Amino acid sequence: MKILAIAIMRSNGEEKDPIALARVEDLSAFSYFTRGTIREHLTFALRTVAQRTNPGYRQTVGLKDIEYVCHVHVRSNSICGMVVSDEEYPVRVAFSMITDLLNKYMKAVPTWNEFKTDNTAAPPQFMQEAIEKYQNPKEADKVLKIQQTVDEIKTIMHKNIDDILKRGETLDDLMEKSNDLSSTSVAFFKTAKKQNQCCKAY
Repeated sequence: MKILAIAIMRSNGEEKDPIALARVEDLSAFSYFTRGTIREHLTFALRTVAQRTNPGYRQTVGLKDIEYVCHVHVRSNSICGMVVSDEEYPVRVAFSMITDLLNKYMKAVPTWNEFKTDNTAAPPQFMQEAIEKYQNPKEADKVLKIQQTVDEIKTIMHKNIDDILKRGETLDDLMEKSNDLSSTSVAFFKTAKKQNQCCKAY
């Protein structure tokens, strides 16, 4: 079980890009030479999923062609918590972690809703501690004292990234338009997709 990234964003509705507020990642499982490309694809995926999740909703979105999912919760005040993990990581732990981190972040950064562009400051230390400690979901269980009921888990929607695209949109088109991806990263994705080796490449 593995967590790749934890991110906090502010949703700007479906027509505008979300604002990135803080993010930590653990790309140690990937070769040094592919980490830049992986990082760009994570940025693209996080922004796309945050933008396509309505305030007040939680969902888990499968990232196409790689064996990872993005757990996202956009609160009614538009702050958004996200965890990118492998498919085996327990959903209830991921969403409990998101709740905990959002509460801490809003307390630590009370001006979070005033950012007009991506926040480039270093993320709070508690986020780095979380991605290290919660790689083991049993540890997260103990720390977060998770008490979600089965009914609460049922409210989380499970989708594939294709399901959150608008009618007529394709992932390839979105990638071409994205400011988060370099031409190298787009080419890398297309080549890996043709060879059906995204999972190996990543």
